[in-house]
Amino acid sequence: MSPYLKQTLDNGIQVIAEKFDTVQSVSIGMFLKSGVLYENEQLQGVSHFIEHMMFKGTKKRTARMIASEFDRIGGYLNAFTAKDYCCYYARVVKDRLDVAVDVLSDMIINSQFVIEELERERRVILEEIKMYEDSPDEIIHELLSQNIWKNAPLGSPILGTAQTVASMQRDDIYSFFNRQYVTGNLQICVAGNFDWDELKQMLEKKLKKMRTGTFKPRETLPSPTCDVTIHQKDIEQVHLTMGTPGVSFSDGRRYAMTILNAAFGGGMSSRLFQEIREKRGLAYTVYSYHTSFKKTGLLGIYAGTSMEHLEKVLELFHAEIEKVASRGLTERELDDTREQLKGNMLIALESTTNRMNRLSTGFLYGVEPKRPEDTLKPYLETTSQDIRAVAKEILDRNRMAITMIAPGSQATDILARSPFGGRPVVTFQPPRNQTRS
Repeated sequence: MSPYLKQTLDNGIQVIAEKFDTVQSVSIGMFLKSGVLYENEQLQGVSHFIEHMMFKGTKKRTARMIASEFDRIGGYLNAFTAKDYCCYYARVVKDRLDVAVDVLSDMIINSQFVIEELERERRVILEEIKMYEDSPDEIIHELLSQNIWKNAPLGSPILGTAQTVASMQRDDIYSFFNRQYVTGNLQICVAGNFDWDELKQMLEKKLKKMRTGTFKPRETLPSPTCDVTIHQKDIEQVHLTMGTPGVSFSDGRRYAMTILNAAFGGGMSSRLFQEIREKRGLAYTVYSYHTSFKKTGLLGIYAGTSMEHLEKVLELFHAEIEKVASRGLTERELDDTREQLKGNMLIALESTTNRMNRLSTGFLYGVEPKRPEDTLKPYLETTSQDIRAVAKEILDRNRMAITMIAPGSQATDILARSPFGGRPVVTFQPPRNQTRS
């Protein structure tokens, strides 16, 4: 039996909620399966484009009115697009939940996609893409994802490309919106201080006119590659990433992977941070991360360093990968990391928005959210042997894709001399007569 309040509205919209009276606020999120996972090559970035258009006016509200509704009550409204879903969410004081429900429902059902607003927002997104491409420490992770999943939608950029965003037609965008924004592809997650009966009544009333329909999620598992790519760019630092497919959200090894990542490169006491930054001062930023999707995951390692230190950083990456892959973590690391995760999770549980996000995992990934008191249990039950097994399988340097943004061609020679050398390197030159993308 689920510990959460659940109901399916008459039109098929799923609702899941967690009620607790120790706060004065409530967060509500509207989750849809969307993102680049569902886009074709010509419409890359359309999900993110639609997210922007949701704030640009409805049948009864202008863009300014949408913003002012929340400013007036001291609330918060936002949205984000991930690789495999979109979320529109709000946080308000408990007695203003009706405003959040009204505005979010209006945006989801009645957004107009007026051509003038669409063209204005197209320019905004094109500037966003330029800003992102001019931030090598951010774009490098998108390039790594593209490298690992070359021919799969999951490897496509969330924002799309300048070419796809510039060429999208209003009819194509609106058609995509109509296919995805249907009752069978929406879950509403609510967490905080609210009245359950009042919430149900509000949702039934405000969402009864939403387009009905079903939406089939994409279940394909992308085939990974482990190529080496270097993007030459006129910058000061080398931005180095390595990555490999990780574990999916439904994979029981996810807990061992989370502990492994935290100890390996997830914080200031992690192995990578201590060895590369603290002991040797070779990088300002160095870390690892793991992201889970429904059918797969991604483990990434990053460092921003100078060309003169690149060879040593590569050697240290190799040494730490080999060490943890062969021996796992020490008992001290395991205990310390469990305490770190315990603290992080308990702090996160004080946020109604974090608790709202947790409720979406059943809808998005087929894994029902655990009760707050049970959240830590799988991590406490994870053993050193579990971590060693997942480390040995995932951290295979021969299966790791390598992606760099580096000035000039020297990085290619350095990589060839490193323990990761011996593989073909694909080099992307900057556009002619242009030093910035």
